Amino acid sequence: MITFEPREHSIRADVGLLKEARDFADHAAADFGFDEEVRYQVKLAMSEAVTNAIQHGSASSRDEIRILAVEESGALVFEVVDTGRFRPRVTRRGELPESGRGLEFMRRLMDEVDLRPTTYGTLLRFVKRPA
Repeated sequence: MITFEPREHSIRADVGLLKEARDFADHAAADFGFDEEVRYQVKLAMSEAVTNAIQHGSASSRDEIRILAVEESGALVFEVVDTGRFRPRVTRRGELPESGRGLEFMRRLMDEVDLRPTTYGTLLRFVKRPA
């Protein structure tokens, strides 16, 4: 088993900084021992998570988005925390919203995805386990 040191990174809520978040996820996944395909999936999930945090969880580009990567029970876990308050979107049955499909996309790439409000903002947690 590879020893994985927890790491944290933060960026401002600016879409111009998305590459920084993707690179953070890629380096963590590489250090964890994932291959190129899984690293790509992790980068896509991180891109979606941070884009959501910027668009829906931030009042301004000065707001901070914190990203954490840790190992838990042999899996790589990422947490993305923004300063917003999560409110689930309600649509009529059978209606596809213009946006809001990112979480489902993440669920297809990752082994677990959990989105929940906290006392300090919204937490999006996603997990990737080795095959």
